[in-house]
Amino acid sequence: MKKIFYSLIFVVFLTNSCTKDEGPVLPEVEINEVSFSNDIQPIFDNNCISCHPSSGNLDLTAGNSYNQLVNINASGYTAIRVIPNEPENSVLYKKIDGSGTYGSNMPLGGSLNANEVELIRLWIEQGAKNN
Repeated sequence: MKKIFYSLIFVVFLTNSCTKDEGPVLPEVEINEVSFSNDIQPIFDNNCISCHPSSGNLDLTAGNSYNQLVNINASGYTAIRVIPNEPENSVLYKKIDGSGTYGSNMPLGGSLNANEVELIRLWIEQGAKNN
């Protein structure tokens, strides 16, 4: 009888100790939509248009940059400059993330700050909208 009693206690202990602790339930965090005109274009204006002016191969000036980026083949690569929802497969993002996947990091001789890189990543991840 004692053997059965101790066996039952062991089973209860084992069952309780094997349950998965889900931890606290965290509230969902809302990420605001990144605006191309308000968030992304100013990054280009401050960091990129000196090397990518309206007369260049890649025009990143206001009013032109969006149509030069989204679903457009990247010059010199067999890849797309910006693939909506896919920052890790977009040349633009890989040129600014420090990975060296597509040659030199941009902007040449410098880098964007972490907030700027994250805004561009989020913009692409959110569908690379022209908003």
